[in-house]
Amino acid sequence: MSIIETGKIYYHTSYMRIEKVDLSLTKPGSDFGRGFYLTSSKEQAERFVNAAIRKSRQSLECGYVISYRLKETAGLALFEFETTNAEWLHCVCAFRSGFGKAASIWEGYDIIAGKVANDDTNATIMFYLAGAYGEVGSDGAVAAALGWLRPNVLEDQICLKTQHAVERLEYVDALSDPETSLWTESTVDLAEMIETELRGETIDPSRYFK
Repeated sequence: MSIIETGKIYYHTSYMRIEKVDLSLTKPGSDFGRGFYLTSSKEQAERFVNAAIRKSRQSLECGYVISYRLKETAGLALFEFETTNAEWLHCVCAFRSGFGKAASIWEGYDIIAGKVANDDTNATIMFYLAGAYGEVGSDGAVAAALGWLRPNVLEDQICLKTQHAVERLEYVDALSDPETSLWTESTVDLAEMIETELRGETIDPSRYFK
């Protein structure tokens, strides 16, 4: 079943209501690079409410799960990872580590979709880039990293990378409910810690991604 579908409802989590998406406010370093991220899983969006509140650096009691409809995809350049394979792993490593040369092959797309790199994935990527599973890019290292990812428990995400893609979104609703804040403090702290480690990584894997 395809993740990118015309007419499908997708969800985004934020500390504020977002009716009009502004790509200039997005930041690099996410799984598929800079862009506006959505998921088809409402439950997954709800699990990120606490993280969204923390990012606001304000004393907020609740965040928003915002829903959008993808009106049309005709004329857009789409790329979808069907599973967590070596190509997906290298894409996420390249974007999260900030290696532009390695990530450039995916920059021509309007929308990229695939599995989410959750907390366990962040740690796996950090170990993979550090050579803990063997030489980066080798079949053995890739197999070992993917073996730790448990793709059956990962949810989906789509990244809208261009204004052309954003213009195909239709705002539907924004729900605010304190009880949707399901992330624990320790989970968020771990995610932030690992992302910091990745940003400080000095290994350049770009030569392995052809």
